[in-house]
Parts: sequence; structure tokens; C-alpha cells
Amino acid sequence: MDNKIIDELQAAYSEELSLLTDDLGALEEAVKNLMQRLGQGLLQRLVDRQANGRNGSSLACKCGNSMKFVQDRKKDIHTLFGWITIKRAYYHCPDCGESVFPYDDISGLGSEQISPGLAKSCCLLAVDDSFEQSSRKIEAITGQKVSDNTIERVASQVGSVAQEQHNQQLKRFFDDKQIPESQSKPERLYVAIDGTTVHETDGWHECKVGTIYFEDEHIRRKSRYVGRFDNSEDFGWHVWLAACRSGLRQAREVIYLGDGAPWIRTEHYRHFGRATFIIDWYHASEHIWDCGKELFGEGTKVTEQWVKRHLDLLWDGRTKKLLDDLKDHRKRYRSGKRKAIDTLIRYISTNEEQMRYDLFRSKGYDIGSGSVEGACKNVVGKRLKQSGMIWTRLGSSSVLALRACWLNDEWEHLWRIKPLAA
Repeated sequence: MDNKIIDELQAAYSEELSLLTDDLGALEEAVKNLMQRLGQGLLQRLVDRQANGRNGSSLACKCGNSMKFVQDRKKDIHTLFGWITIKRAYYHCPDCGESVFPYDDISGLGSEQISPGLAKSCCLLAVDDSFEQSSRKIEAITGQKVSDNTIERVASQVGSVAQEQHNQQLKRFFDDKQIPESQSKPERLYVAIDGTTVHETDGWHECKVGTIYFEDEHIRRKSRYVGRFDNSEDFGWHVWLAACRSGLRQAREVIYLGDGAPWIRTEHYRHFGRATFIIDWYHASEHIWDCGKELFGEGTKVTEQWVKRHLDLLWDGRTKKLLDDLKDHRKRYRSGKRKAIDTLIRYISTNEEQMRYDLFRSKGYDIGSGSVEGACKNVVGKRLKQSGMIWTRLGSSSVLALRACWLNDEWEHLWRIKPLAA
């Protein structure tokens, strides 16, 4: 900043700031408050000097006639520096009754009484925290009081725009069949698929989650996330598009991780046929634990020993020995315990080819210990499954899209398209 301006500010506010010079924190807070007051005044002067949507006495209307300039109308806007008032040009068509404020679209303002800058900060907090916590934090950080209801409406609006952007990307692919350009060229690409549930007003519903990850040339892990309340086919297409952008077609090896559910198998065949399919270790071991608890009870030493023995067989890729052992156990039980063993036998038999963990580990592949489950917790659980949360579908899908946008480093692009006015 120009030293002359700083000198003038120091002279003008020296008395106000002089008593705080020994307390850096207090001085810092005082300067911040001063800058907010100055920023509020400067911002107000700047918008007062602009045309704010005024572009002659008339504008073309969609009906083919002309909208007439009526007057400048005021709107109070909450900004990062406080409240300002903007006089916006108002046009009205006497033929069809259509009315517009051109400034609202041009400036990215939209229908809310909140500026893009303040809305962006609120949404950034809302990708991690509840709307109530975001409201408290935005006041603590900026000094601006924004209600949790306002933050919820803004996050829903912006998140819906983010979701629609991805829907349009898929539509464009279906229309022109142009495969998205890759942004990376990984040697080995992982595609991990799973599902989790979210509590909505009419019950619990499945949210599907995909994680595409790889190591870049500097051996740094790069990840891209997809989270949607779609049917499996639509979800699979979105994951495929994200994988293409991450280098699916350029990768020398592709690894596909999932729990073996039929819909996950279907999407593997549909989009990732050349990938090595691995039943991720977390889910495979979970099935053995479930069987062990049914046979010997939860938390018992016998259960722990039984599970460890069978997990060791699975870890070493000895699925034939594991199945033989389970079939031998089956002869000893009836009813519920036999059913538990039968369920585990079917699961391992169906997925035996995808459970060659000794081979996968020898090739250096991730076998999914926590990577798939971790994605569900990081993308969905951390934001949508906090204590007591119950969502509408609009709320859950829009906030999920907003969170994925942040995690995927698409944040600045989203705000460049002026989502409040979309």
C-alpha cells in the first residue's frame, strides 16, 4: 500500500489506536475493525459511482418488444465489510409484464441480500460445519452476523449450481460423445466405489461415493471424489467421467476397489472392464467378523481367535483352504449359525477371483484397507451425518455437491460462474 495513505491513516486514527500498542492481539483486532469500516465506506462509494445495470432507456425483451427503464431501486446488501445500499436500474416490459434488474445478473448478486464475497465465505465454512456453526464462525472471523437460515439457503443455491454443472457435463458427453480431456497421466489409477446412508425426512437413503486417486510425478497422492444420490447407472457414468479427467485412458494400470455388491460389479463391467477388480479388504474382513460374532458371540476370545485364523487365510490368498474350513464348520451348526456360514461361503465363492490378496500385495496394489470406507466418511459422513442431522433431498444433494466441489479443487471455478445469480 502507498506509504502516504498509511501515514494519513495512522495520523487520523492514532488516538484511537495508541492505547493498544502493547497488546498486539488487541491492536490487530482494532486495525481489522478499522479496515472494515473503511472498506464499507469505500465499497459504498464505488457502487454509487457505477451504472449498476443502467444501459439506456430501454432493453430488448424476450417477447420481442422493449423493456423500458422505470427507475433506480435500492437494495440493501450484506458484504464482508458490512451493509451497503445499491441503487439498481429497474426495467419493465408493458407488453408481457416481464421485469429485470440487469445488475443482479451482471454482478453475480442474485436474489439474496448477501454479496458474492460474503456468500463464498459462508459456503466455505458450510462444506465442513453445520449451518449453525458456520453462522457462529463467520461472525467470529469477519464480524458479520449471518443467520444459519441465510447460510442454508445460499449453500443450497450454490450447491445446486455445482450439481447442475456436473449434470450438464454428462449431458454434453451423451450429446457429442467427446471424452473429457485428461488432466493427468498416472502410471496407476485407482477407482474405489462404495455406498453409505444419509438420514432424510422420509428415512435413510443410500448415497453412492466414488474416489479416483493416483500418485503424481512427485509421488504425491491426488484424489477426486464423486458423491451422488443417483441410481447406479447414472452414478457410474459420473465416476467414469471423473476417472477420464484423472487419466483413466492414459494409465498403464487401473485398479477397481469395491465391496462386491451387484451394482458395483455392473459398473465395473460397464466402464472399467480392463481394471483389476479387488474386493476391498475392509469389507471382506467385515464379513468374516460378522460370521464369527454370530457363531461365538461379540467380544469373546473365541470369536477373536476364529476371526484371526480365517483372516490370515484370506490375507495369504488361501481362499480354497478358507472355504474348505467353513464347509467343515457348517456341518456342526443348525439354523442361524449355519445361515451365517452359508452367507460367508457364498460371499467368498462369488468373489474368490477378486480376493487374491497375496497376488495383489506382491504387485504393490492397494487392497482397500480403509480407502473406500474412508471416502464415505470424508465425503459424506463428515458433513451429512453429524449428530441429529435430518435432510431434505434438495439440502443433502446440494451440500454434498458443494463439499465435493471444495474437495476436488473446483471452488474458484464455481464462483467464477456467479452461482448466486444462476
